[in-house]
Amino acid sequence: MGRMRGDLSAPVLAIIVTIGIIAAGLVLLAWFWWFAPQAGRAGVLQVLGMPTFICEELDNGGNCVKGALVLSVKNVGNADVTIKQVVTPYFNSNNSSKVVAGSSVDILVEVNSVNRPIPPGTLAVDGAILTDLGTYSFTASIVWPK
Repeated sequence: MGRMRGDLSAPVLAIIVTIGIIAAGLVLLAWFWWFAPQAGRAGVLQVLGMPTFICEELDNGGNCVKGALVLSVKNVGNADVTIKQVVTPYFNSNNSSKVVAGSSVDILVEVNSVNRPIPPGTLAVDGAILTDLGTYSFTASIVWPK
């Protein structure tokens, strides 16, 4: 049998395959150089210690109507986290602060009036920290005035 017209010679085929492998390698290199580092960035907050709500003022019924929430958080991720709001069933705070990757921050939330009074004898209040990268829950113990 004779040679068919339109066949690629071995050297031309080798050049085409080599160019294809180099192009695929460059695409893979570009992915790891530009896109992969961004995909692996995440901020993660960790609540340190025991958050505490210190009741400062009681109404006539012994309900807490004013106080301050103290909590510490650490960013254990590799991206900065911006805290937008601290929320509990009794009060909300638009306390905006930034937690840099690898650092910790003490947050003091002054509560001048609660949405609903905290009943006497309540030992803890559940809450959430709303951030630009997610929501983190916490439980704060309540310190009542004597």
